[in-house]
Amino acid sequence: KNVLDEKGDVVGFSFSLINRLGSGTIKGGFRLTVDGEELQLEKITIEKGGTALKAEEFAKTLTLFTVGDRIKFLIEKPGGLQPGVHKVVISTTSMEYGKIEFDFSDNVS
Repeated sequence: KNVLDEKGDVVGFSFSLINRLGSGTIKGGFRLTVDGEELQLEKITIEKGGTALKAEEFAKTLTLFTVGDRIKFLIEKPGGLQPGVHKVVISTTSMEYGKIEFDFSDNVS
């Protein structure tokens, strides 16, 4: 969904994911692509368990994810996303499984 500032301007977008796949420790190599465009890490904030980190810091920190954990992504992008379906691809590296990548599509209305 698009995110508004206090003046009502669209300043970005956010989405949340719930880990339903399995537990693992993220150790770096984080990338986020939306509609084929790789987003700059400094424009992404990742929140887990009440702690928010810029993606570039998150990529340098060992982070344990267990089944059921909710992860929220906030992306700074003036104007946000246009209405319609958007494809998101998340790539990272875990200690247990090596490089992992998954994707999903969602609708912004």
